[in-house]
Amino acid sequence: MAEQEETQPANDVEPEVVRSLLQHVPLGAGQTIIITQGSQLFAFRGALKQVEALDVAVYVAHEWRDVGQTMRVQFMRLPLSPLSRLLLTYPLRNEYRLTLVDSEDASLDQLRKLSNQLLGVLEVAGIGRKPL
Repeated sequence: MAEQEETQPANDVEPEVVRSLLQHVPLGAGQTIIITQGSQLFAFRGALKQVEALDVAVYVAHEWRDVGQTMRVQFMRLPLSPLSRLLLTYPLRNEYRLTLVDSEDASLDQLRKLSNQLLGVLEVAGIGRKPL
């Protein structure tokens, strides 16, 4: 049984497994990690409410152009919020995406360091970074 779990294809990744892995990644007070597949929220953890994470998922999917993008930085104003949020998005395998959300004045360097840690964690789950 353990062998099957290790060789499990990415299409069969369970959200609970990803959520469990995300629990081991330290986050700042205003940060959120969002994993999506297309515009569907797959897993998230952090400061945002679920409805806000869903808004981010739809926004990123709508704005995403998959032609050779290896990373995207953008800003988004959440509904009912006066503040913009910084979004850092990476394409993953099988149409998954990793989006890190933080305050608009957050350090991009800090988010990149966090993203490198997360990309390693997601590789374990079978949905690591999309090959170039």
